[in-house]
Amino acid sequence: MHFDYLCLKILVCIGDLWDDVVIVREDQSVTLSCFDSPPTSSVLVTWKMMSQRENRWSYLLSANCINGQTDGRISGVFAGRTFEISTDASLIFRATAVLQGRYSCVVEQNNKKLQERIVLLALIKLTVTPTPPVTVDSTLRLAAQVSPSSVAAWGTWVSPSGDQLHTEMSHGTGGLLSKLPRITSKDNGVYTCRIRIYGNSGTSVSEHRVNVTVNVKAVFSFKDVTHGVPRSLAALSQSLVTLTCPPVLGDYVLLYWEHADSKRMELIFQFDRWRRSYINQTKPHLHWIDPASLTAAGNFSFQLSPAVKDGGLYLCEVFLDDKAFSQANRLSVLHGYTKSSRTALDLSCRYSEQSQVRTVQWSYVQDPSRFLQSSAVWGRITTSVALPVTPETAGQYACTLYLKNEKSVQYIYTVTMANTDPTVSPGPALTPAAEDVSASSYVSTFSFLLFLIPPIAVAVGVLLWRQGYCGWNYQPRGLERHTDSILGWASVLWSLSYYSSPLLLCYLYRKGYICSSKLAPVSQYVGTALVCLLGVACLRGWGRWRNPEYLQFITILEETKKNNTPSNKKKIACFDFDFKHWPVDFSWKEVSSPKLSKGGVSLLRPEPKHRGAADSVLNSVRTLPCHILSYLIAHSFGRRMLYPGSVGLLQKAMRPMLQQGQARLVEEYESQRNKLVACDGNEIDTMFVDRRKDGGQAGKTLVICCEGNAGFYEVGCMNTPLEGGYSVLGWNHPGFGGSTGVPFPQNEANAMDVVIQFAVHKLGFQLSDIIVYAWSIGGFTASWAVMSYPEIRALVLDASFDDLLPLALKVMPDSWRPLVTHTVRQYMNLNNADQLCKYQGPVLLIRRTKDEIITTTGPEDIMSNRGNDLLLKLLQYRYPKVMTEDAIRAVRQWLAAGTPIEEESVYTGYEVDDDWCLSVLQSYQTDRETLFPWSVGEDMTLEGRRQLALFLARKYMRNFETTHCTPLPITEFRPPWKL
Repeated sequence: MHFDYLCLKILVCIGDLWDDVVIVREDQSVTLSCFDSPPTSSVLVTWKMMSQRENRWSYLLSANCINGQTDGRISGVFAGRTFEISTDASLIFRATAVLQGRYSCVVEQNNKKLQERIVLLALIKLTVTPTPPVTVDSTLRLAAQVSPSSVAAWGTWVSPSGDQLHTEMSHGTGGLLSKLPRITSKDNGVYTCRIRIYGNSGTSVSEHRVNVTVNVKAVFSFKDVTHGVPRSLAALSQSLVTLTCPPVLGDYVLLYWEHADSKRMELIFQFDRWRRSYINQTKPHLHWIDPASLTAAGNFSFQLSPAVKDGGLYLCEVFLDDKAFSQANRLSVLHGYTKSSRTALDLSCRYSEQSQVRTVQWSYVQDPSRFLQSSAVWGRITTSVALPVTPETAGQYACTLYLKNEKSVQYIYTVTMANTDPTVSPGPALTPAAEDVSASSYVSTFSFLLFLIPPIAVAVGVLLWRQGYCGWNYQPRGLERHTDSILGWASVLWSLSYYSSPLLLCYLYRKGYICSSKLAPVSQYVGTALVCLLGVACLRGWGRWRNPEYLQFITILEETKKNNTPSNKKKIACFDFDFKHWPVDFSWKEVSSPKLSKGGVSLLRPEPKHRGAADSVLNSVRTLPCHILSYLIAHSFGRRMLYPGSVGLLQKAMRPMLQQGQARLVEEYESQRNKLVACDGNEIDTMFVDRRKDGGQAGKTLVICCEGNAGFYEVGCMNTPLEGGYSVLGWNHPGFGGSTGVPFPQNEANAMDVVIQFAVHKLGFQLSDIIVYAWSIGGFTASWAVMSYPEIRALVLDASFDDLLPLALKVMPDSWRPLVTHTVRQYMNLNNADQLCKYQGPVLLIRRTKDEIITTTGPEDIMSNRGNDLLLKLLQYRYPKVMTEDAIRAVRQWLAAGTPIEEESVYTGYEVDDDWCLSVLQSYQTDRETLFPWSVGEDMTLEGRRQLALFLARKYMRNFETTHCTPLPITEFRPPWKL
């Protein structure tokens, strides 16, 4: 550390060396005050100076002062510089490096010293590089140098919008440095350098400003590029491989990927060291190595768990000021798998990036000299082992890939005498946890894939499976199996025809096929096909009737309908069949006083615009076409785009997965499936897991799960609280799975109402024992539930939004804006924030920092995440006196942080005192009525409001660094904060 900094630290402990510190820029006029309160009698004021290079006081000027005023301005020259004493006895001069030091103002009366005031003059030098106007994409460097360095306790640069920039400070030299890489036109404005001063300064913070302009007509290009020695790598699939970058601690880093054996380059990762943000765009298995110790490490690197398709060229570019450095990593990935038939076991290896591969070969480990017959095609090599396996053929087989630089990687498969049965092995097995996450993630991705539905046949009938929990699988006989397959294909073809009918009808009309002469033969063919399908259905019924296992199922079903006892329910739970035949377990009519209005439960409606009678009639006639068009959009493709899980084809494609998930709930958790009837007549499919008998505290709490727009309780967010030991109640939206109806807001609220009534009146839970947990669009029914039942203990919203309209406008053309607005407000008004503000209980919002669904621009723009708006609206309603414009600006700066490091940096930058914030809220809660909105913060300082706003934002929202569809781990699920 610098010598004068150490001296200052020592002397501050001993005593004060000065009364004030003034920091100015060189060649700037400076005024040094002599006293805080002017004397009331006649005194003599004498100014002296001690420069940094001297150890004695030098006389400057003197003046007589009566009642704090001199008899005029007095000037003099010292060291070639002009000094003046103003009428209030202040010393005025122009600061230079030579005049830097301590200044003493001595007040005397009758040769007796009354007081002495010492002021330290420090200089600051501000540098902007490159000199403005700055070209686009260049790196802006903001530097400040304070002399003497010992006066600066802390410093930072502040953007034109008031946000603190990441600033590196050297206490030894008094230097401050902040950078803005890849500058854009948005970075225009005045930047402020704030210096916190050591000692008894009259002003604890000194501010200095520079103006930065950006030349939008010029774009910076890096001409000084240093290329590292290219690296060739080979790795097994799913193993860890390190991708290195140039050994430079740069300002930002970009990682590109050139697809294996192609020339298509793609940006997959970017990190800005100064803005403290990074974006992993396409590869979830790519991880940044130890981001917390980048400064200590001095360079960047990544770890990748690659699949075969992830092979290729990885180009890492690091940028420092106006220089660029690049490092190429070319990766070949080897993946081994097996496939067997009745006569042979095929051992295969796939590999990528063939351009750097010298050879790939199979060998027998126990006898490398043994010749193995192999067949090779582009990117794959296969050898076969005859079945049954003999002692001579059993052993280890190695597939070795050799690169041109002599590096190699090896996959080994062990053939044992047990490898005699036909099996299919796709390679290294995943852990059970990995399999669960993979399956859930796969299902979740359907939330935004509406028409990506494979045309597969799913058998449609009453009995579909019986397995696991009951001890055996139902096996349909030949006649039933074949007829079931035919009817399944017919169902899929009908669904495809239904969804493509608008295009098909337009095509037939243009070809002239829609006329009586053309339709008559077609109707005959259709009639014949229907008769044939009816015959197939009859044959299937005959086949089932002759199957004793099916007759046993029918007997149990009829008995359960007549007498719905727990023992009969346990028997019927062994079967999965068409849910419309499931007996009703609970109806809204069983509740003595259901919360109903005409047509169902009450919803928050948008406030109508007040018009005159004549004007209203005229406006209704004028807007009638818009109303008709909105109705058609909402009830055709609009509803299906909003809730793709209600599309029949999607449900048929997912049927095997849903069956597997349902079987897992029944077998592993002994869950209870129930049919509820809502007030609109819709039948709601639910699944309840009771953990109260386990004895844990979590089991006494019921978590009601509300799924996303393509989520089902079988494979959805219900799995998260299950892992935490909670009792869980999952349900499917109207039109999803076994639930009937269509998922319009009114039907959704009706379904949620009967689910809560069932939990209270049938399952025996108190409202105070219920936590509502929702993912994505499930936030609408969850927020309605806590609004309508305010006694509910808490609400957890994961990846949810404040209002549907901004998200709907994002995916529709701008010219459709009025129509989209009217359609959403009239038929799909998912006003989550309005409903949430009606709730008085604890709330936890979970924001996905890489969310690609509920952002209005893209996942890289975290500030467009509508979860931010949900948080701000909630805080503004509950704490209106705290959430001033300045406090909202601080919260937005915290929301802009995409990583925990950035969050903590913003939080500590505002010096938030958690204990103080908690005591303020507790004191207010004790002294006043606790219903929101609160008036806490009414008499609070600006800094106090900022601290309290950030404290509340951190309590109400948690960040989860992932995409929209990743299943939430139990470590991220917790009850909300409660004061």
